[in-house]
Amino acid sequence: MDHRHGFRRVAGGLSVTVATRALVRLCGTESVGENDVVRIDVAGRAAVAVSRWDGEYFVSDDVCPHAEASLSAGYVEDGRIICPVHFAEFDLGSGDVHNPPIGCGKLRFYPVTIIDGAVFADLG
Repeated sequence: MDHRHGFRRVAGGLSVTVATRALVRLCGTESVGENDVVRIDVAGRAAVAVSRWDGEYFVSDDVCPHAEASLSAGYVEDGRIICPVHFAEFDLGSGDVHNPPIGCGKLRFYPVTIIDGAVFADLG
C-alpha cells in the first residue's frame, strides 16, 4: 500500500482508499458511452452495471431486482435504466422503480468517483 496516496493493488484492478471509503476501479470513462449500460465483473461479488447519462456516471447492481435479468442488456432513457425483460424503469442514482411488475423492488446504486479518467465506486 502506498500510504501517501491511498492506492493498493488488488486482484482484478486497483483499489483506492479515500477517507474511510474503499473505492474499486471498474473501467475507464471512455468505456461507457452516453446512454450506455456496461456490465463489469468484479472479483468476489456479483457484477455491476456502469451507466452514463447526461455526462454523469452511475454504478448499480447489474441484476434486476425482479427477474434477475442483466440490466446491461437493457438501455438508458430519460435518466432511467430500463430492464430488458419486463421494462421496469429505475431512476439513475436513487434506484426508485417505475412501471414495475408485481414484486419488483428498488435497484441498489453505489457512490461513484472519477479519478484520472477512470470510474471508481464504493461497493461496500
